[in-house]
Amino acid sequence: MSQQNLNLNLPPGKPGKCFLTIINARTVRLSGDIKQFKPIYNESDDIIKLEGVEFDYSIGQVIRPKLKTPYKINVIQKLTAGGDPKNPAQGYDLSIARTNLSSIFAAPLLGGNRELFLWDKYFINAFVETQDDKNVIALLYRFSGDILFLKFEAALCAFRTFKYKIDTDSSHVLFVFEVPETSQSAYNHLMNSEYSKIDDFLKLKILDYHGFNMDGQTARVLFKSQILKAELEEKLDCTIPPENELHSALDMSQERFDPEYYYTPKSIVERKSNVKST
Repeated sequence: MSQQNLNLNLPPGKPGKCFLTIINARTVRLSGDIKQFKPIYNESDDIIKLEGVEFDYSIGQVIRPKLKTPYKINVIQKLTAGGDPKNPAQGYDLSIARTNLSSIFAAPLLGGNRELFLWDKYFINAFVETQDDKNVIALLYRFSGDILFLKFEAALCAFRTFKYKIDTDSSHVLFVFEVPETSQSAYNHLMNSEYSKIDDFLKLKILDYHGFNMDGQTARVLFKSQILKAELEEKLDCTIPPENELHSALDMSQERFDPEYYYTPKSIVERKSNVKST
């Protein structure tokens, strides 16, 4: 997604200018004169508010870096040099959500790759359940009236595994798919958080989908790397039994689609459309 800058134009004599830049369908980046913002943390050390001289940003707030492009802030992440949290903030990412495990492990089970699924332009998150359905893979997108998105939407609805789509609000659309037969075993292992038990062919498919290499964290989890195991044992100061996986279990509060969490106010439609006939 091309980046759009919003100059907040702070009054003369006040702190310098700040900018909101659209990074992707999930995230807007706050940059510029960041020193004017004081982060407020909760008991879990998550940022829940940025208190500024003229502007505040807080969890649950809806911002509009472009007039017709609302973003609900559910996550505020500090950006620092080298990723060291002790360093001063260079900016803040204001996000609808973090990329969840369903996006990493389940989305690739539908086939294709990130480019085919317009990951960088419209994609928000994937889910292994909805409030109404289990044994599905659901993909949440930011809706657009652009010709590219409308053609993409029609292509998704033509998938053999397509079940239906829901306009969850005026800005988002959820596409729900049946789990492909060839991916059912991998899906079952994923639901049991048995990442290393996924078939090796589908492990490689997951890595290829994201463009991940064999030295990366995802590959180490899937193939139960001894290097990762040793790192975790040192970090956690414990011995990890050989049968244990090297990643935390699925948190269904993040992996099941929650319309309230992703909802951005204006108007809500919540209707099923293009239901695929059987």
